[in-house]
Amino acid sequence: MEDYATYESRIGKIKSGEKDLYTFFTDMRNFSRFLPEDTIENWEASVDECSFEVSPVGKAVIRIVSKDPHNTVKYAGYGLNNTEFYLWVQLKELNENDTRIKLTIKADLNPGLKMLASKPIKEFLDKLVGGMEKFDDWTTVMR
Repeated sequence: MEDYATYESRIGKIKSGEKDLYTFFTDMRNFSRFLPEDTIENWEASVDECSFEVSPVGKAVIRIVSKDPHNTVKYAGYGLNNTEFYLWVQLKELNENDTRIKLTIKADLNPGLKMLASKPIKEFLDKLVGGMEKFDDWTTVMR
């Protein structure tokens, strides 16, 4: 994974505890609740996997591959032209109802695609964090 392109979101501030956030992020069905509607199309999800389309990057399929309780959830997926990528959600609770969140994507991109996708991926991560900061129903898990 050394050669993978790495994209990181800004650090967001969530008004929830890391336990509730961890529970939320370990059920993929919850992701649709804060994704920016103008960015995501064709959303489908189960507890462990989701798929969606992001313009202009294309379709992505993501599944949970690792969980570190109340700290990190790691996902693996593939996107445009079966490009492999990884997504990390990192949580750090500072105080009750004050948790910091950071999203990281590592992707196996060829140099041309790396240039083309760099800005949309970074914007997508920052939109996700922005959506998470505005979201306020972390304790209700979708069923």
